[in-house]
Amino acid sequence: MNVDETILTLLEKNPNGLSISDISDMLGNTRATLSKYLEMMKLENKVTLREVGRAKLWFLASKKKTILIVEDEPHIRRLIRVVLGEARYNFFEASDGLMGLEMVSQFMPDMIILDLMMPTLDGIKVCSEIKKNALTKKIPIIMLTAKKEMDDKVVGISVGADDYLVKPFEPQELRTRVRTFLDELNAERNPITNLPTLKNLKKDIENKENETKVYHLCFKNLDDYRSEYGLTKTNELIRLTSQMISHILEKTPEKRFFGHDAGNNFILGLKGKQIKDVLKSIYDEFNLTKPFFYEKDFKNYDDRLNIITKKIEEGEVKGIQVVELIAKEIKELEDIPD
Repeated sequence: MNVDETILTLLEKNPNGLSISDISDMLGNTRATLSKYLEMMKLENKVTLREVGRAKLWFLASKKKTILIVEDEPHIRRLIRVVLGEARYNFFEASDGLMGLEMVSQFMPDMIILDLMMPTLDGIKVCSEIKKNALTKKIPIIMLTAKKEMDDKVVGISVGADDYLVKPFEPQELRTRVRTFLDELNAERNPITNLPTLKNLKKDIENKENETKVYHLCFKNLDDYRSEYGLTKTNELIRLTSQMISHILEKTPEKRFFGHDAGNNFILGLKGKQIKDVLKSIYDEFNLTKPFFYEKDFKNYDDRLNIITKKIEEGEVKGIQVVELIAKEIKELEDIPD
């Protein structure tokens, strides 16, 4: 396998992108050499370079959309793949509702085709769980119903299904519905957390009720973490933090919105008397999770200085500033960095 093919394989396995340093570490080539390869591949439209926060990351130029099929009948799953074109999309499959929920969390698909009647957990319950989670609620769902289940389509739409099709469906109709939804996605979600981007939260922020307060939840010392532990673990930290916040918000009855800006910080809208309690829960949970981010290094944590002392050579140590999460109330939309 030549260098071009190896780079493409690495980027395919890392859909959240890789920096040139990450690729250099994985392949053993110098950054200067890889830079020449990547620039040539960019001209050939094989790869693309994007800024995610402060990092410059390389991606596959033509990333295929991912579709999760949750359907208990194997022949229908196969039919959907054939109709939509197995070369056009990446497909994942689940044979029951519970497995489907697990795969949504694991793969964060661009679209879900969901059968109504399934063992273990039916489509109504699966759809409801997906749509009440801030991380997954923006994923479009097409629900499949049999003719005798047509009355249930109203229930499906009421819990958030974006559309429905009656089985047996017309192949062209399925293709049209899927393309319509996927074309509308247009980078509405952050590739790391699947949360709405700032661009897609602006309406929520501009039209917020008077009692709603907007907070910017910012990571401090994230660059230090990235330098020490690499991009992959940094993305894991960001993703886990977003899931932790999402779980806390699910228990909060007040209206809110939750998103992810270009600087890898979070935008949070809250109203009601519980705002301080919600923010405290987020801080407490984040601090409890810190040892997971640093693993064995955390045993050398000095909470007074907020640093981890790490040996780099015999007799030499260095201090690593530990990541913090800080909330700042935002009065004007312009105060949030794009």
